[in-house]
Amino acid sequence: MQRQNGSDPRAAFFDARAAHWEANCYPPPVREKLPPLVASFHLPSGATVLDMGTGPGTLVPYLQDAIGPSGRVFPFDLSLEMLRQARMKLGPTAPPPVRATAMRLPFRDASFDAVVCFAAFPHFEDKGLALSEMARVAKSGAQVIIAHLLSRAELLAHHGTHGAVARDALPEEGRMRDLFLLAGLPDPVIIDAPGRYLAKCRKLASPSESRP
Repeated sequence: MQRQNGSDPRAAFFDARAAHWEANCYPPPVREKLPPLVASFHLPSGATVLDMGTGPGTLVPYLQDAIGPSGRVFPFDLSLEMLRQARMKLGPTAPPPVRATAMRLPFRDASFDAVVCFAAFPHFEDKGLALSEMARVAKSGAQVIIAHLLSRAELLAHHGTHGAVARDALPEEGRMRDLFLLAGLPDPVIIDAPGRYLAKCRKLASPSESRP
């Protein structure tokens, strides 16, 4: 497993804010938007889900509710302090959160029924490689999902107020479509509207898997 360099300004930025992240970023009016957001993912019961860039595990309880007791959520992040917060949301038999970089996921090919990246994709240094890794670890037929509770423009304005992440942005729609295509995920659905960003695509079966 490759660990993110501790000197990375993003890691330091998130480490310093981990303890109060949810109180500051997800007050009750914002938190109310999370259940319908996860419901829109249409995750299958019993699914194995990768939570990309989990942060303090904000989405973990909602993902777990969606997939039921037989499903499993695997959270990872580059920030050790964020992972300490996330661990508190996991049950005793849940997989422990993993510290890793999105550009080199420590999981086998075709491991997950869904790959969800909530409020994290702009912070990945190499977005094309991160998306390719998301596609690699997704099973055939699995959804690969990038989601935010802000539009691309709203998110850019929000990040612009914080020096360490000021340049962290979602790609423009054309570039995002190119990244999905290069990752082997053609024709993604992309929604970019006030208070919502969603880019998702279902991984197709490989030619060898399609043969009778």
